[in-house]
Amino acid sequence: MKQKLPPGVFSHKEKDMDKFDTIAAVSTPPGTGGISCIRISGENAFEIAKRVFSCGKKFEEIESHSVTHGKIINRERELLDEVLLLKMKKPKTYTREDVVEIHCHGGSVVTRNVLELLFKEGAVPAQPGEFTKRAFLNGRIDLSQAEAVMDLINSKTQKSEKSAIMQLEGRTGKEIKKTRQMIIELLSHIAVSIDYPEYEDDKITMEEASKMVASIKKDLEKLIENYDTGRILREGLNVAVLGPPNAGKSTFINKVTGEEKAIVTHIPGTTRDVLEIQFSLNGYPIVLHDTAGIRETDDFIERIGIKKSLEIKEKSELIILILDAARGLDDETKSLIDQSNKNKTIFVINKTDIKDGEEISDYIGTKKIIKGILSNDFGTIDILEAIQIRIEKGTLSIKDIAVTNARHKMHIDAALLSLENTIETGLGNGYLDLMSVDLTIAAEELGKITGESAGEDIIKTIFERFCVGK
Repeated sequence: MKQKLPPGVFSHKEKDMDKFDTIAAVSTPPGTGGISCIRISGENAFEIAKRVFSCGKKFEEIESHSVTHGKIINRERELLDEVLLLKMKKPKTYTREDVVEIHCHGGSVVTRNVLELLFKEGAVPAQPGEFTKRAFLNGRIDLSQAEAVMDLINSKTQKSEKSAIMQLEGRTGKEIKKTRQMIIELLSHIAVSIDYPEYEDDKITMEEASKMVASIKKDLEKLIENYDTGRILREGLNVAVLGPPNAGKSTFINKVTGEEKAIVTHIPGTTRDVLEIQFSLNGYPIVLHDTAGIRETDDFIERIGIKKSLEIKEKSELIILILDAARGLDDETKSLIDQSNKNKTIFVINKTDIKDGEEISDYIGTKKIIKGILSNDFGTIDILEAIQIRIEKGTLSIKDIAVTNARHKMHIDAALLSLENTIETGLGNGYLDLMSVDLTIAAEELGKITGESAGEDIIKTIFERFCVGK
């Protein structure tokens, strides 16, 4: 029997698509540079390029996927620029449409003049992410790969870049599609068992259906087991550096970055605002937040800084609490320790050359305490190693297929919940038709990741985050 998708489960390829305009946009960053790249895509891309490009031979004679030297000439036959033109015939293009790239001299005036000429000849301005959106709608990439394009552009370290490339290659999408297809096949067998009992080969028992659901559920759980580490590769780890004034927070920041990023003085309350520093820790993107020293103060501006410090503390995924051994176990130090979540805090006792800090260690009550003299760089490496241990926790390798996107995780969690309901339904009453309701929901949730069942609201939200020209 020919398999059909159950009601509510559909592919984006089945949707009716409007005829697209021919779009144009600058694909290189704005500003002065050696070269600017203007991209044209759509049914009339070649016709528009033909009217503005002169190279001594007919545009039709230019071979696809070849670069040709020529000139951009306006309607008044005035020279706008000397350029290289790349002609690419569909479907072997980024958008699967006819595409032309004009590589002109960099500079806002030259680029604007060429782009405005293309608009006069019939192109329309591309919306943010519209080239990639067309690649998705034309079936060249799935929705998870489209998101990986932006992840690749925004990657901050080699590890985050490799993770994005894996997503762009479609490895995660393939796993999601394979799992979704298993659910659809199970739904088809259930439909046959209910509606066509005479087809013995395609029938399925309740026990068989339950085993298949359990297997599918296990595959999805494995896919997200390393989500926390994978998400850090994509977004970075937010780390708040907290402590009382003059404990050594800014000193630590400067040692990590190798620059005088933060002002260091002997005067308490020097840091009054949150300073954000990004760096790579063995390939993991880290965002450090140097915060104002937390204490009781009458200084209005300093109080604002302390309030921001406490807000950063709540939002951060990891806290480095640097305490001052020289000041001992005073009330402010006790308060900071008491208010700390020990599961997400790395305790550091600084200035142990002045005092050993044992009373602070005893009060904290954990063996995982780093003692150091941060001004001499003693203890900095230990702190960084502790951060990396907190990140890795498990055995995630860059070669592993992992979910790194919060949206993907949300839809997988929803699918897992539906599969759990499916198992409970099967065990509870043994009706196959009731199982199919939750299975259909699970298939829809997975389809939202790859775009096979994503609504226009999801697609619009994703591509709004793209830059123009990509």
